[in-house]
Amino acid sequence: MRPAETRSGEVIGERYQLQHLLGNGGQGSVYRARDLRDNDEVAVKVLAQAFAGDPSWHERMFRERDAMASLSGTAAVRVLDQKWTSDGALCLVMELLQGKDLEQFLQENIEGSGRRLRAAALPEIFGPIVDTLEVAHAQGIVHRDLKPGNIFIVLGGPRPGVRLLDFGFAKFTRMPSVTAAGFVAGSPSYIAPETWMGKPPDHRVDIYALGALIFRALAGRPPFYAQDLGQMLMLATSSERPSLRELRPDLPAGIDDWVHQALAINAEERFVRVRGMWNALRGVLNF
Repeated sequence: MRPAETRSGEVIGERYQLQHLLGNGGQGSVYRARDLRDNDEVAVKVLAQAFAGDPSWHERMFRERDAMASLSGTAAVRVLDQKWTSDGALCLVMELLQGKDLEQFLQENIEGSGRRLRAAALPEIFGPIVDTLEVAHAQGIVHRDLKPGNIFIVLGGPRPGVRLLDFGFAKFTRMPSVTAAGFVAGSPSYIAPETWMGKPPDHRVDIYALGALIFRALAGRPPFYAQDLGQMLMLATSSERPSLRELRPDLPAGIDDWVHQALAINAEERFVRVRGMWNALRGVLNF
């Protein structure tokens, strides 16, 4: 397999020159690149060579492109183009973002000085994510990989604000699945119980993950964490839901009822819609 680092300097589709590596993920690598036609800077996601010959991974990336395109006008990161490398790797060209992911932002801008995120700051960070998920769910798109690394706080450029990244594991509920049996999509601390148990996902896995994200933002830690995946499974699927108020006594008592419903083990007991979950949180925290 060709090392991802050697792609720096490569020109994709006779137009996008890859500059330096921004990050690696399970599906491939993301580069900062220069659009040689328009002289703009962009981000280019290159599918890993290990998957280049696998039609299911091509389909997954096509669906990622389609998901982002269908969510134009929301906080979903913008997809600009699609190309292939000279050796057959599929690429997505996206807007280049300047800033920090949510984990970095919380640690460096707030928690590093011993503080916790104020409840009043939640709408600015999570309001656009709620709006985006509401549109996605209405279109039958389930993100499935909500985590701090996929929420990006844009601190510069022409479109400041918040972006929702990486629809690479998105599920289109009206289309056949391209996920292999037994594959668990998501980041362990934010995976819904039904996903751990191998049940087909629907939009409520995003509701659970968003609840866990909001818990992490307010508490300074995710609701569940263990280095051992087996222990994580047990915590997510059978343990008592944690008390956010124990970690944040300044929050109203009703916050724990909200946590219990947002993170309910049984999806049927969870909030039905992401907007309903958000409105309930607004009622508790009065923002």
